[in-house]
Amino acid sequence: MLVEQWSKSLKPQKAQRTAKGFELVLASLELSPAIARSIKLRRTKRVVELVAIGNDFGTRVFPPAVKSVSLARARRIEFEEPIGLRPKHLDFRPIPKELPKTLRQPNRIRRYDLKLDKDAGLPTNIFAPDDRFTFSDTAFPWSTCGRVDTAAGFGSGVMIGPRHLLTASHVVNWGAGNTAGWLKFTPLFFDGNEPFGHAFATTIYSWNKANPSDGISADECAFDYVVCVLEARMGDVTGWMGSRGYSTDWNGGNFWGHVGYPTDLASGSRPAFIGYQAMDSTFTRTIGGRDSFGIKHRIDVIPGQSGGPYFGWWDTEPWPRVISTQSAHQWGGATGPNTCGGGNPLPELINFARTAEP
Repeated sequence: MLVEQWSKSLKPQKAQRTAKGFELVLASLELSPAIARSIKLRRTKRVVELVAIGNDFGTRVFPPAVKSVSLARARRIEFEEPIGLRPKHLDFRPIPKELPKTLRQPNRIRRYDLKLDKDAGLPTNIFAPDDRFTFSDTAFPWSTCGRVDTAAGFGSGVMIGPRHLLTASHVVNWGAGNTAGWLKFTPLFFDGNEPFGHAFATTIYSWNKANPSDGISADECAFDYVVCVLEARMGDVTGWMGSRGYSTDWNGGNFWGHVGYPTDLASGSRPAFIGYQAMDSTFTRTIGGRDSFGIKHRIDVIPGQSGGPYFGWWDTEPWPRVISTQSAHQWGGATGPNTCGGGNPLPELINFARTAEP
């Protein structure tokens, strides 16, 4: 479905109150055992405070490392394309509401003078005119998108299962051995506000571990997506998107929307949407006998939007499907296109993670 058809074919819907309650993590602190045992709750009219009593302050406690599961050598898995979930307790809007004028900030186009090989890229680029706009709309499907934080920085991601997050491999802070550093997902993080709370990853499933320090290679771009299993079932509250393997038949069609957290708009503290966009062409890379696409496009992206989903609607379905995640920019040079990663291994990876850890 063309993006220009979204608002005509997909009608906004009001939320329905549900009798079921949801559990959200509104704040989490890593504390020493002694301080954690002393915590007391103190409430005022609008503020809830956690008060610690003791003399063991000043000790740093860090989140545990995340388990990493590489599927590069896994046998081919028969699967059905992962479906999405539109929750009835949230409003539905096919295009997010723009911010009121008092909260809007001007878009800034940045230029980079770095020289790259023709088969390498960097993590963003903007092509004038800049069509992105920030929003705070918590209706579905915008509720599924959010900010990904790690010790190495931040990126973007989307819920693609009840406790399954899709983001870019190069956003993950990969560690020594079969581990990764802590990773936190906050749906629709906006100026420090967390309308759906947050959750940390416990396991990360991947085809390939991307290292962006030397640029993003063609192999890393084509497989630049991972599924993170979260500690909580956030998808029951936010809903989640489905997925589909990218087809080159879609090249040139203005089918896709994208949500991410650009550093040049509010310093990555607000989600931004861009739509009415097309994918231009693809190149193919193979890992473990699986073929995946690096997909070239000229959709506006900047650092922080990495890992954010490209998604579209099929007119008979109540939720969108993710077809790729943002990977690199300035492919092959300063005026080159941007790229994302997608293909049949994307829904296969999602299906595997959702089956292994439902």
